Amino acid sequence: MNRILYLVSGTHLILSQFTKVEESFNIQAIHDILHHKTNLSQYDHLEFPGVVPRTFLGPILISVLSYPIFFFINYLEYFNKFINQLLVRAILNLIVVESIKHFHKTIEKIFGSGVGNWFLIITSTQFHVMYYSSRPLPNIMAFPLVMIAISSWITGKYKTLIWSSAAAILIFRSELVIYLGIILLIELFYKRLTILRGLKIGFVAAIVVLTTSVIIDSIFWRRLVWPEGEVLFFNTILNKSSQWGTQPFLWYFYSAIPRGIGFSLCFIPLGMIYDIRVTRLVLPALMFVLIYSILPHKELRFIIYVFPVLNISAASYCNRIWQTRFKPKGLKNLIALVFCISHIIGNLTFTIILSSAAIQNYPGGHAMLTLHKVEHKNLNANYSIHIDNLPAQTGVTRFTQLSNQWTYSKKEHLKPGCEELMSFTHLVIGSSHRDNEEMLPYKHSHHILFSVSGFSYVSLNYNTFPPLKIKTKTQIFVLKKNTIKSGVKQTIKRIKEEFKNAPEKDSKIDLQKSLKQKSKSQIND
Repeated sequence: MNRILYLVSGTHLILSQFTKVEESFNIQAIHDILHHKTNLSQYDHLEFPGVVPRTFLGPILISVLSYPIFFFINYLEYFNKFINQLLVRAILNLIVVESIKHFHKTIEKIFGSGVGNWFLIITSTQFHVMYYSSRPLPNIMAFPLVMIAISSWITGKYKTLIWSSAAAILIFRSELVIYLGIILLIELFYKRLTILRGLKIGFVAAIVVLTTSVIIDSIFWRRLVWPEGEVLFFNTILNKSSQWGTQPFLWYFYSAIPRGIGFSLCFIPLGMIYDIRVTRLVLPALMFVLIYSILPHKELRFIIYVFPVLNISAASYCNRIWQTRFKPKGLKNLIALVFCISHIIGNLTFTIILSSAAIQNYPGGHAMLTLHKVEHKNLNANYSIHIDNLPAQTGVTRFTQLSNQWTYSKKEHLKPGCEELMSFTHLVIGSSHRDNEEMLPYKHSHHILFSVSGFSYVSLNYNTFPPLKIKTKTQIFVLKKNTIKSGVKQTIKRIKEEFKNAPEKDSKIDLQKSLKQKSKSQIND
């Protein structure tokens, strides 16, 4: 039954093949490690370092695991470079799913196979964990370590708990010190873990993990750096993460968690009431979310680690109802059973809607692949491509730069129509209409190759089936510079010379009219 996790997460990977700006550092770093290896001067992060540095340890691991298949694919020279993006994301997906399987086995040992099976069904029908499992986000890099840490906590393997916690906190996501710290404090309080042993293991783990991060990342960043330390300082001490938007204090509880676990939310309190063991697992997760809510900048992915834990509660109650389905408890039991099964259908429906919207969220990636398809006969031409901010944030990565002969630029803060932009043969521009300000400077110098639409909103109409529809709007235009044939160029040059050498006359000579007449005569000849 574990295979359902691979099937569902793999389907999400195939349907949504591109990445967004939040995943940019890790996916670009993986590309550079695979393609440029030790030639650090060619790495993307040196040109676009981002607001804060990120660790290279995650990308290095993914690159090492991907390299044998990567080498084979590139040796064949049959596939284009974009297949490597799917490869590295598939490797990450395998790691995440394996960690969920490890967590699932722990659940089965403690709660039985029935709860374990319901856990798999519930998790696989929810959208966010399965969708994010192949996305190279720092949170997803930390996710397997959190699953291992919680599994070790449940089974009393404190050495593994402390080591995995140290790696997750010091390398990937420093805020996990709240969640995993609460778990360690609980064990210390109940004296299942002694302070001396905890400090001994924790000190060694922290030194090893921190030293590894500082040494490796300082090499790649070309300066002494502990990336997650700088992220912690930026987000927590300076509180500058709020520049990317803020949410109300309880947003995680009324928005993120309901979206993250769907209709399974209804069963969480019931599962906690039914089994005290579930309550002991769920309370630290909820405490983490509550404390972490103090930071005003909030995103669903920041608390994605708690979703599998909350699913234990839902799985526990659903299993209880399922086990008593044949017992004569009347209408009450039947209603509960129908509700358990119906909530799975509800989760699936919710997942289909969200997945349909997510597919349309990467116009930049679609624009890049379409551009290479349209210009497939000119992949060896001397083309230069400028990529605007919107496409760069919605799917464009170095894996989508499929021609070794073309030059690609993501240079920022260029004024539309400036001389530098005019020098590019192709422009990938974020714009909703051909007459917008971004497009007007190129009205006579370029022509539109194609446009790409992206997600706009979800419409609800009870008179249609299905009543919900994903609405899109034009978001990106791809332009190509107009070219003048050499014969026409020579004609224009000759006309200009004739005009300069012509004797002065009382009447003004209309150069525009002369050019048109000469051009017509050339065509007639």
